[in-house]
Amino acid sequence: MAFKRMEGFVGSVPQGFIDRSLKVCPLCGSVRPHWGIDEKMQLKLEGNLYLFQCEQCKGVLSSPIPDVTGYNNTVLTTTGLLKKLSGKKNGVIYLRIYDAGSNPDLRDSVGKEFTLQELQALAAEKERPEPEGSGKFY
Repeated sequence: MAFKRMEGFVGSVPQGFIDRSLKVCPLCGSVRPHWGIDEKMQLKLEGNLYLFQCEQCKGVLSSPIPDVTGYNNTVLTTTGLLKKLSGKKNGVIYLRIYDAGSNPDLRDSVGKEFTLQELQALAAEKERPEPEGSGKFY
């Protein structure tokens, strides 16, 4: 997989989503996850996936593209209807731990699905303060 940051118009939706939603990596607690993005094509009803990789721990989160782009917010779309029929809530974004990266304590959680709010709470618990003098100098 070739993870990269999407600067500019192409890829701005998923990059903006992950940068705004998870400012702290819920896997390692880094306050500078510097998320990289890739896509995974699959023939499943949930649709293709966006993959988000933390630059610090190399852990990967995945989310269906329709969840990130907002097409699953209503049952009026095919993917939104399928989401509702599978027992999930429309308008709630679900992410799955796709790869634990350098986090051995999360190996058992690979494949588990969490809501965005649950991951934000996990990130707040794991947040590690930045070491003194590690910021950028301009």
